[in-house]
Amino acid sequence: MRWWSALVLAGGIALSAHAEQYVDAGRYRVHYATINTTQLTPEVARQFGVERSGGRILLVLNTQQADENGRFQSVPATASGTASTLLGHVQTLALRPVREAEVHYVIAPFDTLDGEYMTIDVRVLPSGANAPIRIQFRQQFYRD
Repeated sequence: MRWWSALVLAGGIALSAHAEQYVDAGRYRVHYATINTTQLTPEVARQFGVERSGGRILLVLNTQQADENGRFQSVPATASGTASTLLGHVQTLALRPVREAEVHYVIAPFDTLDGEYMTIDVRVLPSGANAPIRIQFRQQFYRD
């Protein structure tokens, strides 16, 4: 079972619109999603080294590469980025790779206040790519 599926099923959550968002760049596609860490089960949080907290959000990235038939396959990637508030407070994201079977992810927890708007700005470098792919989005986060 794919890690993301396990995460969703084990956490018992419904995916938001942000869960299906992605950026295409040439033959690469990067899916991105955020989830409040309290929606993770304690077992899943422990398995992936994520602290569960009402003000803690988990950013999940999945990088894929199109094969010769146009089907996307997961590929390893590295990433760097920030999460910033409207007031200019910037958190450098501690992005790290996680692998579950043949699926590669890059994850990073970050802190937020209840009702806070955050801008997530990351650059993802897929294995074999010449240049990073930029992903930037703004989202309002709520504590559970």
